Amino acid sequence: MLRKNAAVFLKSLPPFRLLDEQSLGRLIGHLIMELYPDGSLILKQGEPTSRGLYIIREGRVKISARTSPDLEQTIDYRDSGQSFGFLSLAEDELLDVSVQADGDTICYVLGSAQVTELLDEHPSLREYLIPSYFPKQGNKPAGTPSYPNTLPLGSDRVLFTTTVIDIACRDVFTVRDDVSIREAARLMSTHRIGAVVVVNEAGRPEGIVTSSDLRDRVLIRERELSDPVCEIASSPLVTVDASDLCFEALLKMMSHELHHLVVLDAGRLAGIVSNHDFLILQGISPYIMVREVEDQGTVEGLASTSGKVRGLIAQLLREGAGAGSILRIVTTVNDRIERRILDLALKTLGPSPVSFCWIVFGSSGRKEQTFITDQDNAIIYVDPADEEEGVWAEEYFGRFAEFVVDAGLRCGFKLCRGNFMASFPHWRQPLSAWEKRFSSWIMTPTKKAIHNSANLFDFRGLHGDMRLATALKEHLMYSLRNQQFFLNAFRDKQFFLKAFADYITDYRPPLGMFGSLMFEKDGDHADHLNLKDKCLTPLINIIRLFSFECNIPETSTLERIAVLKDIHPVMKKTGEDLQHAFEFISLLRIRHQLEQAASDIVPDNFIAPKHLSSLELRNLTEILKLIDQLIDGIAKKYAS
Repeated sequence: MLRKNAAVFLKSLPPFRLLDEQSLGRLIGHLIMELYPDGSLILKQGEPTSRGLYIIREGRVKISARTSPDLEQTIDYRDSGQSFGFLSLAEDELLDVSVQADGDTICYVLGSAQVTELLDEHPSLREYLIPSYFPKQGNKPAGTPSYPNTLPLGSDRVLFTTTVIDIACRDVFTVRDDVSIREAARLMSTHRIGAVVVVNEAGRPEGIVTSSDLRDRVLIRERELSDPVCEIASSPLVTVDASDLCFEALLKMMSHELHHLVVLDAGRLAGIVSNHDFLILQGISPYIMVREVEDQGTVEGLASTSGKVRGLIAQLLREGAGAGSILRIVTTVNDRIERRILDLALKTLGPSPVSFCWIVFGSSGRKEQTFITDQDNAIIYVDPADEEEGVWAEEYFGRFAEFVVDAGLRCGFKLCRGNFMASFPHWRQPLSAWEKRFSSWIMTPTKKAIHNSANLFDFRGLHGDMRLATALKEHLMYSLRNQQFFLNAFRDKQFFLKAFADYITDYRPPLGMFGSLMFEKDGDHADHLNLKDKCLTPLINIIRLFSFECNIPETSTLERIAVLKDIHPVMKKTGEDLQHAFEFISLLRIRHQLEQAASDIVPDNFIAPKHLSSLELRNLTEILKLIDQLIDGIAKKYAS
């Protein structure tokens, strides 16, 4: 039974399916099946190397390295179908990583002598297996980075004070775009590297080939090894500048779902940085959190992972991260959680009757999520072909939205108090209905329409057919550009931008007659300051209005500020100050919520003045005065 099950399993894996029946049979004859209970050590740091091949049949393992008596770094996770071990180390070398079962795990184990024999008989397997083996931390092969002594593992602020070039591998291997796949794979196997950069005849980087590309684009698809390597390279190339901070590179890697980034210095190839580099640079990594999210197959598992966001925020604060950096990281992690929930919904309910796009708005749409994250979401779907398909679509998306919203609540995403959620029929509509709705809000800007536009116009697509989100965004931009046409066509209607300007004046900052801070007068939060509604919202509204005026598609407040500083007359003068204002208020809010959570208090947006230093109070007062002045200017401009 062991031989039969092992044969079926190994035939499903890209490297072993290349073996003929006789070779596979000999290999299986030497396999030993081992069961490792959750938490048991399979390989231990400091012990002699096993020099064997471990193939994970079921479960998962964690690879880690202890860099000091009190600090253990997680380096990687390996799942079913993946392998680990050592192939080319001297007999007297010691392990400087540990491998631990992360849940009950079953492995097929092949001894070192049989591994050597297997690779001698089938050299092509080297091109798959050897790049997947983790190298020694101490005795590093060519092509792995050396970390400077000034960067102790787990030290504070490493992500925000370390430049990419400090951790990048500078000994980069390149291949011309016209060389064969076989030659590129042989180079990677010989030097035990996980990636090569593909360059053109002028030496300019144009793509990258990784060990996973060899597996997914060559072995699985049975592509000819004589084909040019450029045909399997990932292109266009995603790069980072040598002077970029590691935080920026890590965020780009997570956003693009990559494992390697090419580093450029003045446009020239300077190195490669990988997810592995960030994992051993940092103790608790956002990248590991994203990996954990992707690995979850149940809502319960996702709920457990989402609970770790608080620890992530605490770490980022300790490292000196700015509010913008924290918001972007938290949003990236939360996006992955919500996308995974959507995947589970599709798996549970089956495919949708028509194409759709799940959109998010509010703080999620602006990528400004903190501890308190409401669900602000909706569904755009393709217009049904007939009435029957329309009924089917509404029934399906009703069940789909209920699943996602309920799962989101279980993962810590609160229900929206204003019911701006796809679980309400009003917020799941075909594209044509959304376009009519947006147009009506602009042409007839009632108070309710302005309130809705302040929430919905910050939307972005999160999952599904992104062309639907793009089409609706283009319709919105067109409608805002042509609002003067709407004014001329409907002279009895109120101008949208003026209506939005009037809306802004209702959200003035809490300043007294002589410019002093005013606090809540009564209720549960008497003598407290509402950092969100009274301080942050007026600023966000101003930037949103300026964005409407300039017709820019960005939704994030900081991204809007970055664009507006160059094109809006008011922002040219105040852009830097408003950027600082947004970061400052947001950081106060994040810090306050973290302190509440640490004291087992439900996080909110109300802070007492005693929790602010005199300098913070003065700075906040000056910021709110600037916001109030800008609102005065807006009111004056639109009064005429």
